Amino acid sequence: MKILKVLNNPIFSTIQDSGRYGFENHGVPNSGAGDMLSYRLGNYILGNSNAASIEIIHGNFEVEFLSECLISITGSDMSPRINSVPVKMWESIQICKGDNLKFSTPKNGLRAYLSIKGGFIDKEIMKSNSTHSDFDVGGKKLAINDLLYCDSELSNYQSDKLNSYPDYYKFSQLIANEKKLDVIKGPEFNSLSSKSKKELFNSEFKISNRMGRTGIVLEGVKIEFSKNFTDIISDGTSKGVMQVPSDGKLYVLMEDSQRIGGYPRILSLTSQSLNYFSQLMPGDVVTFNLISLEESHLKIKEMEDNFFKDNLSKNINMNEFILTHANKKFTVKSDKNNNKNIIIDGKPIKLEF
Repeated sequence: MKILKVLNNPIFSTIQDSGRYGFENHGVPNSGAGDMLSYRLGNYILGNSNAASIEIIHGNFEVEFLSECLISITGSDMSPRINSVPVKMWESIQICKGDNLKFSTPKNGLRAYLSIKGGFIDKEIMKSNSTHSDFDVGGKKLAINDLLYCDSELSNYQSDKLNSYPDYYKFSQLIANEKKLDVIKGPEFNSLSSKSKKELFNSEFKISNRMGRTGIVLEGVKIEFSKNFTDIISDGTSKGVMQVPSDGKLYVLMEDSQRIGGYPRILSLTSQSLNYFSQLMPGDVVTFNLISLEESHLKIKEMEDNFFKDNLSKNINMNEFILTHANKKFTVKSDKNNNKNIIIDGKPIKLEF
């Protein structure tokens, strides 16, 4: 069914899921959400599994809902408002037909995620709805007046399934403050000069304006190699890999990057750090902390335990009371985020006043 209409999208918003995997041997990029943790939490709150969401970059995004649904908003805080009323992030929110959702510019971070119960339906190509930013593969880059569809009916929802992520502040603070990022050694790390090996972990690097979903250039000390180093033959790459072109700058491959390259790969962001890195804005400054592959695996497990094990709270955004009318009793529940939306005996109703 038609679920929403795009009213404003001045920068860049796309349909994304967890990515396109299993086709790297054909040179196909993974694409998918840049901040995979925020994307996953948005769907986790709604009980979805790898459902397509909208990735909103730089904000100023606006939609009108054409049907009742259940949504969540995660990632960067872009001051979301429903019908001009501020709403909380990291919670499930009951939506009524005709509701207007508007995002402003980011308070922190770069990317927000609008997820919907059941997920958005779009072009599934190679087992994914993810949009590639440069090629016409899967999903779509959203434009004004675009209509999006959903594969779930509100009649399947019960208000007692509304969830919240109570520890969202953990990640919100990380988005705003995490500037020291874990990295592991890349295949050509040992070919660096002794000087560059030290400077990499004792210097600050600034996010430049040369950034996108294919890669981000960092400004900082020039990276140099030992005198006996020779260029490599083109070899495999993946998102998070840091390459060094001939200008000596760090180039970080992102979700839409190529799967093969000829520049030396000296470091790679860990999966956890890649989530934080994807939220950085031009001008933000980062430093790097070298860890082992084993330490990286332990941190991934810790992240999974912290964010995805029984961390949902039920019903915290619903008020409930009994209404008696004409000798009949009705169970009424109202959404704390949007007092125009109420549910009477399981049926959503939008109040007009």
